This record gives sequence, structure tokens and C-alpha cells, in this order.
Amino acid sequence: MRVNEDDVAGLVRSRWGDLLAEIGEGAVDRYAEGIPVPRRAFADAGALGLQAFPLPTGVAGEDADAVTWGRALEEIGYLCADPAFPVVVSIHTGVASLLCATGSTHLVHTYALPISRGECLPALAFSEGTDLLSMRTRLTPSGPDFLLSGRKDFITGGLLADVFLTYASDEYGDLVACLVASDEDGVEVRPAQAAGFRTAGAASVTFENVRIPADRVIASADGLSHAQQYLNARRVAIAAFTAGQMRRLLEGTVARLRDSVRYGQTLMDLPNVQAAVGRMYVAVEASRAIVHRALSRLDAGDGDPVFDPVVSAAKHHVTEQALAVLNEAFRVLGGHAYYGDPRYGMFLREAFGLLAGAGTQDLLEINIGMCAAQKGKSPT
Repeated sequence: MRVNEDDVAGLVRSRWGDLLAEIGEGAVDRYAEGIPVPRRAFADAGALGLQAFPLPTGVAGEDADAVTWGRALEEIGYLCADPAFPVVVSIHTGVASLLCATGSTHLVHTYALPISRGECLPALAFSEGTDLLSMRTRLTPSGPDFLLSGRKDFITGGLLADVFLTYASDEYGDLVACLVASDEDGVEVRPAQAAGFRTAGAASVTFENVRIPADRVIASADGLSHAQQYLNARRVAIAAFTAGQMRRLLEGTVARLRDSVRYGQTLMDLPNVQAAVGRMYVAVEASRAIVHRALSRLDAGDGDPVFDPVVSAAKHHVTEQALAVLNEAFRVLGGHAYYGDPRYGMFLREAFGLLAGAGTQDLLEINIGMCAAQKGKSPT
């Protein structure tokens, strides 16, 4: 499904605007106490068709294309004052999309369909402080089933999760992927201490001889490519909702500057402040432009599903520009940003978290450079 780009914002507001406002109302208090977004928020979103929106019609979805879903995520990031909500909901849709792509009726009906309704909340159990080829979590055969043992850290949405999409090494050292229910014997979920995303339910999880039926191994070979496909899609989702959050930050900054008077003038009338706001505006619009370019490339079938340099450039650029916008906001607002409005601190913490999300900035630079050198020209 393709919705005209100019109509996506209206669609998001009409379908989910009230819910997004409701979720945002308690964001500051939840953030201060480290309380995750309530589970009912995802159930309510599912009842309104949010998680199903980008999914195939086979799971009661609307099959929104990449541009439409990306623009929707941008608008959700703009409208929702809780920065964790678009992060977590986009993880849910990303996992559901992978499950739909398996073509397994069992996986679709048991997991993807409940995820699309907000009845089953998934999370990605991936990071464990190693590279992709050195994972210590192991999945080993045990009769007709498998046994999973290991530990995963930094799981966004882990405290909310009913099921973990987990990557592990098999007996031959290959990377594989499986689904693990959070309430299974041998699974222990603990809160993780994170500098940001305090309402995202960050967790670590330990697996100790957890029995995994064969029908829950969703990638029995070449899990490396499987993981890279997920991370590739994750990068453009991150860039999309972050661009929306940057828009929100810019508008809030301008509104505050118009209400503040110095030397008999509103701050917004001072040339140096206008220049700072101009730089913020350029950063926001440049970020939106590269996100839309990456999304259009995916819809046209021109993107590399495993590692696309334009998608990766979008995530890299938007992260850097988000930090630049925050720097300008703190400079022109001074104490109001640092002491007055806690939302600036919230976004500052989240933006720094993006430096490592779906691939660190430095690693993306290396891989993008390798792609550029191999092609000898910019992607078309």
C-alpha cells in the first residue's frame, strides 16, 4: 500500500494521534523513574492497527510500503513525547516482518499475527559485547530439539518481551536464529542499567539449557545474513523516527525562544539566535531528505537487503545531525534546556544511544567506505 507522502501525517494523526498523545502524557515521570511504556499502550496500538500497518495482508496488515511506513514512523516520532515508543514499536514490526518472510504458517500464526495485534511483544536478543563472528551464546542439538545457553545484554524492550528473537552460534560456529519465550525454564530476564531509553524496558537475559523446538529455529544457516537484513531495516527505521523527534525539538525550541525576552527583544529576534535556529532547520531538513531517499530506494528495489550504503548513510547522518541540533538547542536555551524542560535531557540521552544502535557510527563508516570503493561511484 502506498499513501501519498503529503497524506501520511494526516493518516497518522487521525488513526493514532490520540493514543500517541496519551502515551506521551506520562513520559517525563516514567523516564525519571525508569518505568517502561505500559504494555497496554502496545495492545491499544495493536487494536488500532498500528503494528499491522507495514505487515502483509496475510497477518491482517495493510502492506504499507517502505516510504509510507517510514513517513509514518517519522510522524509518530514527532507526535509522541515518549521517545521509547517508536523505538519499541518499530522493533515489534521488524521482528514480525522477518517472521512473515519465513513463509512458515506456524511462525506467522503463532507469533507474527499476535505481534501485529499487540498481544505478543518481541525483542531482539543480539548484543553480547562481541562481534557477529564471536558470539558465545550457543545453540546445540539435543534429540529432535536444541538447547540454548548464553547471555545477551542491552536488549531494548526486553522487560516487556514475551519472546526473544535470539542469535547464537551452532556447533559448527555458524550463526543461527531462534525464538525463545521469556517464561520458559532456564530464561532469566533482568533490568539493564542504561544511560538513555529509560522507558524502553532495557534488559539483559540469561539462557541456561533452554529447550528450543526445531520449529522455532527460524534461520538454521547463514544467520549472519539474516541478522544483517534485520539490522539494515532497523537503520532506516531509526533514522525515520529520529527525524520526527528532531522536528519536535526544533519547534519546541523556537516556541520557547519566542517567549523569552532579553535586552528588550525576544530571543528569536536576535541574529545569532536566528542563525542557530537556521542551522537546526538545515539539519532537520537534510536528515528528512536522506531518510526519504533511503526509503524510496528500498521501494524501488535498488537497495541491498543485507547492507545498503544509502540506508546506512541515513542512519549515520541523522544520528550526527540529531546531536548537532541538540548542541544548538542547549546553546540558545541555556538553563531552560538544562534545568527547565526535562524533555531536552531525555532526547540528549536517546541521541547518544543512537551512536551504537544497529551498528556503531565508526563501523558504518568503514563499511560504507568499502561499498563506495567497490562500486567506484555513488549509489544511483
